[in-house]
Amino acid sequence: MKADKISESGTIGKDGKLRLPMDRINQFAADNKGMRVIVTFEVAEPGSTVAQQSYFYSYILPTCQQAFKELGNRYSLGTLEILLLSEYGSNLTSARNLDKSRMSDFIDWLKQYAAENLNVYIEDSKVI
Repeated sequence: MKADKISESGTIGKDGKLRLPMDRINQFAADNKGMRVIVTFEVAEPGSTVAQQSYFYSYILPTCQQAFKELGNRYSLGTLEILLLSEYGSNLTSARNLDKSRMSDFIDWLKQYAAENLNVYIEDSKVI
């Protein structure tokens, strides 16, 4: 099933060059030949809560949404965020309310959850 939207996280090296997971981006392009696209870039300081949130909202959450869709469950990003937080054991309605340590734990838990329940591998933020 082809995706109509992807979100990826990457880095800008010390040489000023953008590093993204091009295999997924190229596959997306191949699946959507002739279509228009909108590309947005957002900068987040490495290791900050903003970086964690960007990684979560721009990569992990959309990746999980697509995996659930492929399993026959359609969730809005907001509903899915609440569902995943609930599965994690939190009564929060937004991951933005997690502190840096708790967000790190939540992301680690999500990687395991996605692998076990959605058959999806979530790339480490340092890799992508």
